[in-house]
Amino acid sequence: MRIYTRTGDTGFSSTGNRRMIPKNSPVFSLLGALEELDASLGEAAGKLPAGLAEVAGTLRRDVAALSAELSGGEKFADAARVRGMEESIDLMMESAGAGALDGSRESAGAAALGVSRAIARRAEREMASAKQTGGVTPDAMRYLNRLSDLLYAMARMADAQGPGPAAPPADFGGGFLERALELCRRVLAEARRRNLRVTAAVCDEGGSPTALLRDDGALLASVEIARDKAFTSAAMRMSTEELAGLCKPGGSLYGLQHTNGGRIVIFGGGVPLVEGNRLVGGFGVSGGTAEQDTNLANYALEVFSAGIREEYSR
Repeated sequence: MRIYTRTGDTGFSSTGNRRMIPKNSPVFSLLGALEELDASLGEAAGKLPAGLAEVAGTLRRDVAALSAELSGGEKFADAARVRGMEESIDLMMESAGAGALDGSRESAGAAALGVSRAIARRAEREMASAKQTGGVTPDAMRYLNRLSDLLYAMARMADAQGPGPAAPPADFGGGFLERALELCRRVLAEARRRNLRVTAAVCDEGGSPTALLRDDGALLASVEIARDKAFTSAAMRMSTEELAGLCKPGGSLYGLQHTNGGRIVIFGGGVPLVEGNRLVGGFGVSGGTAEQDTNLANYALEVFSAGIREEYSR
């Protein structure tokens, strides 16, 4: 298959909306920077936790769509997409927490995203030059500006999810398995008190199942849903309820729910389990309405955060 055309041998080339212009024109510098950004996101994805790696993959597709728009193709950047990115940035920064901002826990994934952010900033400068010759919309300018901010927020989440040298191993008082089982038992008992029959599940920090209890009468479908809620909250280090806001049309994670073999859940009932600054697992519950599952997940989080070891050891 021949990939060369010989049309650029004289130092001129074309896009869909520009014919035979010099290759050192600002638009080609911009498109080249976006190609570099795409490649850097691919490299970063290999160093990121599963959830953030999926986000990086989504951004690669978005960068390709932006490049197509700038080359004369279908419009990609719009006000709704920019607003969705801003909401994503705010939620990610809140999820990462203030401890991720001091730079002392920079992980390999965060460092790779830092490179991507620097390239995005350079592409933004190239876009400012290309805008002077036309073909660049205000929405495209805003999109690229927010993209670098989103990459910063992702890097902070990568730091928060990374192993980090500062946090000591959590004391589970008998092992994580025992604590996970007791947490599931407590949630099933609380659900019964609320006249509900549910399934509760816990996974470890890598998303692998640790404990799962299905109450008598709980829906059969609740088993898989609870397990996937636990996986989602651990993979994304946020509640499934929070994630739902990022996956709305126009949000930066729109379509994420269709990845990972359909295991990503974007309705309430899943929460990450954190000890200090360290992610130790995820919890999921299913069997009620979305609101009921969310309330039970918040109850589980309160129980886990308060420490169930004292009552369990009696």
